[in-house]
Amino acid sequence: MARSEPITRLEVAACPTHRMDVKHYVRHEVGCDCLNDARRTALATRLAEARAEGNPLAEMAE
Repeated sequence: MARSEPITRLEVAACPTHRMDVKHYVRHEVGCDCLNDARRTALATRLAEARAEGNPLAEMAE
């Protein structure tokens, strides 16, 4: 599945090693290649909560 949303700060924080490699994130709607399905699901939940709270970690990474 191709990503429909920009990479967020929270996702970069979950995998800082690959923060400059956009291709590392493109195959997943949330998260990256380093995270297993359970960790991507947990990250999606945290991201939804951050968006609901207006947390800056839910904003697009630079």
